[in-house]
Amino acid sequence: MIRETQLSACAAIGVIAAILSFALPAEAGTCSPVMGKGRAADPATATTRAQHELIQRAAGLGGKITQKSTNCKKVDAGYVCKMTAVVCPKKS
Repeated sequence: MIRETQLSACAAIGVIAAILSFALPAEAGTCSPVMGKGRAADPATATTRAQHELIQRAAGLGGKITQKSTNCKKVDAGYVCKMTAVVCPKKS
């Protein structure tokens, strides 16, 4: 009786583990968030500077930018733009 209960519990745990292993992406945890920040008198120049910093950081990680968003705010000295992105390894 106890042996059958233990066997059923082990089988249930095995089934759950098998389902979870297929549910996760193959390269989970390999992508990294990256941020670049640019400051200038106009938003176009601030965005360009933020993009340049973001590209440099992505190159340092040896990856490819897959998602990107930009947020610019007006401050006393002009504009500050922040770009955030997700950098994933390049596929060979």
